[in-house]
Amino acid sequence: MRIMTRREMLRGLGLGAAATVLAACAPSSPATPEQRTSAPVGTSAPTPTASEATVTLPPTTEAGIPEVQLPTGDTLEGFQPRLANPSEKINLLYWWGNNYEPAMEFTHQLVKRFSLAYPNVTVEPVGGQNCDAFVTAAAAGTPPDLFHTWDCVERMGNWAQRRMILPLDEYIAKDAFPLDDYVEGIMDTCKMEGKIWGMVDSAGVFLLWTRPQQFADIGKSASDLPADTDELWQWARDLTTRDANGNIQRLGMTIPSWSWTRFTWIVNFGGILWDPNTNEPTSDHPGVIEALNDMLAQVNYYGVEALDRWSSSIGSQGGEQNPFLAGNLTMQVEGDWTGQMIFDFYPEWKFGTDYGAAAPPPPPQAKLHGDSAIAFWSWPWVVPAGTRYPEWSWELLRFYLSPEYQCNVHAKFKELVVRKSMLEDPRLWWPAVKVARDIVKGSRKLTTVMPMNPVAGEYSNLLGEAFDNVLHLTETPQAAMARVKEETRAMLQEVIG
Repeated sequence: MRIMTRREMLRGLGLGAAATVLAACAPSSPATPEQRTSAPVGTSAPTPTASEATVTLPPTTEAGIPEVQLPTGDTLEGFQPRLANPSEKINLLYWWGNNYEPAMEFTHQLVKRFSLAYPNVTVEPVGGQNCDAFVTAAAAGTPPDLFHTWDCVERMGNWAQRRMILPLDEYIAKDAFPLDDYVEGIMDTCKMEGKIWGMVDSAGVFLLWTRPQQFADIGKSASDLPADTDELWQWARDLTTRDANGNIQRLGMTIPSWSWTRFTWIVNFGGILWDPNTNEPTSDHPGVIEALNDMLAQVNYYGVEALDRWSSSIGSQGGEQNPFLAGNLTMQVEGDWTGQMIFDFYPEWKFGTDYGAAAPPPPPQAKLHGDSAIAFWSWPWVVPAGTRYPEWSWELLRFYLSPEYQCNVHAKFKELVVRKSMLEDPRLWWPAVKVARDIVKGSRKLTTVMPMNPVAGEYSNLLGEAFDNVLHLTETPQAAMARVKEETRAMLQEVIG
């Protein structure tokens, strides 16, 4: 199975199940405290020049879609400078993994606006820089000043363990940053050893995506939704169509096919993969086993070979050939990037008619082993330990956490803002974000599934391989999860030791 990245999710369904493997190297010579404070920083901040902008819904395109434009003017929305403009010019190198050209162009133009607050500070944003590139640069002692983890949040625990990134607690306390403004649980991917090692940018919420016009085939209306997972799978079976030879033509519901969606299914059943209190893997949790058995039941119903044939028959699975977009798949549990794909390829589609989105239904009470949770996946920023300008890295990060960046960049690309104070912003108008907002305000537990820990990447890899074994009938859920637990414990002991 190949590795799956967030970027591939924007292109379509993937077949991989494993997370990125952690690199084992550490920075050869992390900056000393003296080096980290060598930036030409003033001793006091100027009177803030930024002010809150009046926010209105952006103009619409010909397809009737609101189109966020770059901000204008010389004020930064919701951002108040806390440092003095340096007496000498400095350059801040910012790396992020996105290589989607429209996103890079728009975001890089907005990043330049940081210089409105600090004319002597230039930000150099570089897209397409993945986590391997970051580890290599950190090991060489030449990391960027700020790094966006993009598609490898699981590696943060390893970086913190090796002191490749800086804890941010002192900066958070100094500026009284309102951590309670974050949505419940979303910062768990940044907390380890009683410290905070990153700040979450945005998150992906995993939803049940539907093609409701096909519900009529089984006597349901477009507004109907299954009450629980048992009913969901029954709908899926009823919606599945086959040709004269018995080959699947339209699949009613895809069985979660890669690590993040399988994690989503696990927490839906109350499963827990890591106990942050004991700092131990819990892959043998009853909710994990229940969720795997639930998926396994669907594999046994359809047959491994039949599902593989269907997967092979649907083309590249990217772009307009994506089976959900093409109508060969009625329902799927996927991230909110599915909504971006719809706007990219079918902007004329109507929510509730051509497509729908809702929280995944919980399992029946008899199959629930704890609180049924909704899964989020977060994308944090980290400050590399080797930066020469940690105060400026934090100040730039504060700018990114302001409405100036959050409500323009994420509204532009249909991504979820995870700050309570921004959830009602009129720029967050699209259907999926409204569904996510209702989830945040609802009673279901929210979780990022994998709390920050030193072996999260390796553990995710082991889980992904074990999930594949289980769903290809080569290992039982109990045996696979017990094996993964012991192997992860051994790795954890080696890392900590």
